[in-house]
Amino acid sequence: MNDRLFFALWPDPDVQARLASLAAAYEGRRVATENLHLTLAFLGLTDTDRRACYERAAQTVPFVPFDLVLTEVQWQRRRGIAWMAARGVPAELTALVSALNDALRKCGFTPEARPFRAHVTLARKVRRGGRVEPDPIRWRVDRFWLVSSQLAPGGSRYTPERCWPTPA
Repeated sequence: MNDRLFFALWPDPDVQARLASLAAAYEGRRVATENLHLTLAFLGLTDTDRRACYERAAQTVPFVPFDLVLTEVQWQRRRGIAWMAARGVPAELTALVSALNDALRKCGFTPEARPFRAHVTLARKVRRGGRVEPDPIRWRVDRFWLVSSQLAPGGSRYTPERCWPTPA
């Protein structure tokens, strides 16, 4: 059986609610509040053996908790996507993405060629949107997650399945 998987930072409900309120400024398909996240590595369709390798790899990734401050909402009309981004990426996040990609390579994963951009997608298929000047959203990141994605007629449903470091 294959699962559609990705690694992500998963915000707490308060951060998700604040992000969702910003999506209201855009006419399009908003990401469901409970699905708002920051993707670290998209794995795609994954069989049981590869998933086990990815999980073992994640256990080897050093992790230091950090604060991520999302500061600006952007909209790309041509692609129809609105997102909230961090102006400055914490060194801990850069190190996490690099270490995760290195660990996943041992499982046959090929990381994205384009540079990592810390952002949370708010809406897709955006037809119209206003200029949004949000208050910064401070997000305390204390773990990263393996998330499964189920495609559904109303949009994907994401389920955080396992996290690292594991809670004590």
